[in-house]
Amino acid sequence: MSTKRNLVKELLDRNCLITPESYEILEDVDIDTIDIDKLANALKNEIVITAEKLSDALSSFKEILSEGELVADTPMQPVDTSEIKELGSEEAKVTVKPTVKKTKLKFNPIGKRIETKIKILRESSEQTIVEGKIGDFRKYFISRYNQIRAILRRRGDLSGTIQIADLKKANLGPRDIVTIVGMVYKKRTLKSGGLLIEIEDPTGRYTVNIIAKEQELVGKAGALLDDQVAGFVGKIYDNRLFLEDLIYPNVPILTTRKTLKEPISICMTSDLHIGSKEFLEDAFIRFIDFLNGKIDDPYQQTLASQIKYLIICGDIVDGIGIYPNQEEDLVIDDIFEQYKHAAKLIAKIPKWIHVIIISGNHDACRLALPQPAISKEYAPDLWAMENVTILSNPATIELHGKKVLLFHGNSFEDVSSLTPGLNMSDPNGPMIYTLRFRHLAPTYGRRSSIVPSNKDELVIEIVPDLYITGHIHINSHTQYRGIDCINAGTFQSQTDYMLSKNINPTPGRVPVFNLQTNKMHELVFYDPSEAEQ
Repeated sequence: MSTKRNLVKELLDRNCLITPESYEILEDVDIDTIDIDKLANALKNEIVITAEKLSDALSSFKEILSEGELVADTPMQPVDTSEIKELGSEEAKVTVKPTVKKTKLKFNPIGKRIETKIKILRESSEQTIVEGKIGDFRKYFISRYNQIRAILRRRGDLSGTIQIADLKKANLGPRDIVTIVGMVYKKRTLKSGGLLIEIEDPTGRYTVNIIAKEQELVGKAGALLDDQVAGFVGKIYDNRLFLEDLIYPNVPILTTRKTLKEPISICMTSDLHIGSKEFLEDAFIRFIDFLNGKIDDPYQQTLASQIKYLIICGDIVDGIGIYPNQEEDLVIDDIFEQYKHAAKLIAKIPKWIHVIIISGNHDACRLALPQPAISKEYAPDLWAMENVTILSNPATIELHGKKVLLFHGNSFEDVSSLTPGLNMSDPNGPMIYTLRFRHLAPTYGRRSSIVPSNKDELVIEIVPDLYITGHIHINSHTQYRGIDCINAGTFQSQTDYMLSKNINPTPGRVPVFNLQTNKMHELVFYDPSEAEQ
């Protein structure tokens, strides 16, 4: 056992909880010349020992550091019993495979001492109203248009727009620049290599022409899908708008990332598919053991101690009748029993961790987006738990002041198949795409069903700090304009359906995001070699 590991254990035994950054600093400390009691006493009033606090406490021991001086941002070194991978400052991500044992360390979770602070900013369970008339579709698309138009008009370069019906009245000259906010009705590629886009607004339709030599604009417009709203800038000639610029709604660039005073983390997973033969129950139980601190590794126990929230981003069960011959893939073929078994597992999660669950396309609720929360009728035991909150898909919440957008990702198949350069094996692509166009299901009438409600609940009106999804069964993490985009992965191994679609899932991997430091870790609870034994 390494010197570092001994020192960390000594501190943990004295109820001193340390951050991963502090854990790195201790790499250079010679335990034989440190008075542990004195160090622990200097840190006794801290809820958690940050790198800064540890540096202050160790200041009297500087002469004994192996490098001669204490540096708070020392690069991370490998831990003996863990696989660790650092991916750089922008995506500070560490992969750890916990070894769950009967722990000898005293577990002191920070979550017990920090108040739960969840604010629901947007939830669609009771908001989606449909009268069942043809006019509902018009109301829905006008709502989408007006919401995204308002987003676009907040930009300085699109403050002065004109409606299509007013073009003739405007008495425009050939050099006048015109800006129209329009919804894509259809696109057509010309033999010359140019592009014609028919756009519409509530007052009429108009044709946008992109000439072949403007290949940058042709490529930019190629990403537009039917029913998307964007800003079209150009000059009028021969009753057409010749495009000079195309403005996506996009999210603003977040120049500063929020940090918290509370030293807490959220962990995320998705697509458990409880009831399926491929649900990795042993791996999920190892994950629950980790949350309870049942690990004999000080570094990993520190990570576990900071977890305050668990987000499950849809498909908590496998469902019934979701696809042909599904019964052949089930070990629990009753939807009520699937949710009952899910509740038994969730009940083992410690009560200081608040669990937030949204619905997915396999859950017991309407398939069309936005999906309401999982029905109380099917999951009464989950609804009865005090530390569980069940929300619609999508939903936007606030955790300790940080805005979090939760979306199962139902539309990602449509976005990936229709957009050049995107594919289902990389969740980052559709996540960034939906942020760029400020809509979670940008095209209507494809595989993703959408309810034509009076208000489009799928417009991304609230800019999140974190954007968490699932559905694709592949973990990923990227940043887009300062927003952390995380696909939470799965606890289901590869099914025959995934194999037919050439989808290689990454089961048993759980992202952990530190809300105080904005750093990301990934914990691995499943080794594919287990399935071969």
